[in-house]
Amino acid sequence: MTTTEPPVTGTAPGPGSDGSPDTAGGGIERLHAFDGLFLRAEHLNRIQDHTEAHARALGEAGGPGVVEGFTVVLEDDALHVGAGLAVTADGVGLRSGRMVRLPLPTGGFREDGFWWVEAAPATWQYGEAPVQGAYCDDPCSGSGTVRRPYEVEGVRIRLVEALAEGLGGQPAKHRRNHLANWWFRVERLAADPWPYRSDALDLPRDWEPPGVAGKPAGVRLAALITHGDGTWDTDTWTARRDRGAPSAERHWQLRLGMRPWDVFMAQILQFQAQLADVTGESGVPGGELGPLVHTLLRLGDQDYLKKRTKVEMGQDLAELAEGVRAGRYGAPIRPGQGVHALRDLGIDELPPAGYLPVEYRDPAEWYEELRLWMSTYLGDRVELRYCGVTVADVARAVEEARHRDRIRLDGRARLEVPVDILVPMGPQEQPATRWVAFVRRERRRCTEEGWQPGPDTPHEDTDGSVDVALGDTTVT
Repeated sequence: MTTTEPPVTGTAPGPGSDGSPDTAGGGIERLHAFDGLFLRAEHLNRIQDHTEAHARALGEAGGPGVVEGFTVVLEDDALHVGAGLAVTADGVGLRSGRMVRLPLPTGGFREDGFWWVEAAPATWQYGEAPVQGAYCDDPCSGSGTVRRPYEVEGVRIRLVEALAEGLGGQPAKHRRNHLANWWFRVERLAADPWPYRSDALDLPRDWEPPGVAGKPAGVRLAALITHGDGTWDTDTWTARRDRGAPSAERHWQLRLGMRPWDVFMAQILQFQAQLADVTGESGVPGGELGPLVHTLLRLGDQDYLKKRTKVEMGQDLAELAEGVRAGRYGAPIRPGQGVHALRDLGIDELPPAGYLPVEYRDPAEWYEELRLWMSTYLGDRVELRYCGVTVADVARAVEEARHRDRIRLDGRARLEVPVDILVPMGPQEQPATRWVAFVRRERRRCTEEGWQPGPDTPHEDTDGSVDVALGDTTVT
């Protein structure tokens, strides 16, 4: 919202105007030095203020966000925040050169409460230097004292309490994903995107550029969640936004119902980080040890031992050890093993695109195994289609899904969500990776003439997203 300042009516030059109605100051001032000027601390400070004001203006023009570092780790009942660089919404550069340790909150937790972990500007003075006396006094009068001559522009790590609707009523394993889903919706709707407003039947009449408004002084680094039983979770990508586009670009993308790059990346990374945390280091839920036992029995068979040299046996054992370390020895996931479903892992909603780990036990049956993995991961509220692609195709498809709606797995949407599973393929028509990508499918019905509304006409779904029930042959 823009504000109108009263016009300048005076004639005396000042910080706000040169005295004429067609000029305006903006807080960037420098020293106008001349011979005969008695240089004082005030003038030296004005020189520094001029440099700072220019730097802040350029920082603000480039947009807010984290540039690098500022990792947040929960360890030993404390938060450990690493060194890093970020820029606030009003252009202040935040640089930290060391690890900061912050104690966890104690007592008085609200039911739906959580905390933002933020980096905010902090200044302090240090050092000692004698004051030789004021310039009107005798410099040798001995009236001086000691002051601190240096000022640090650093970072303060702080916890800011907030509330997320319904967070306290969630089971512990669902709280992290619930908070992420809640905040991604709030973030999108806070920009008042007209395609998703209640009055979106008509085009808006207000297309004024963004005005000058108050900007947050800190940069969010993570969310801190309590489970009420003494256990905690941190989630980086619910809160953190890496520095991306300038503020004006982000404003119009959000206003038009688009998703800025930094928000899209945060949504993908939030899912990937949570999936890695709940599935262990290998990224694949563990299973039974049947395949491992089978492999060991094969290695101990007498015919096998007679036909293999020591070098070949050593290679086979090294391969087996690598498979154990990589988590590849577990039974194929079967329907009914709900512990492996994403919903049972605490993930009820996905970004519009992302990546899932998968293991193929039998190369000849890889497609059937893949379908089993995906149906177990995603449940029955998605409409799956499988596509063989190159790795470059995956990158393009993920990028194209940037502005589409998120994928709900909890059945709140009336229609099954159309999702493509992208399988990078090798030269022998075999999967080339132990991962696949998923993307929410583009669904549109196009015709040159004679279009008639029908059951496959796009319509608003329960979450405000445009969805359409089409067969694969009509998808473009």
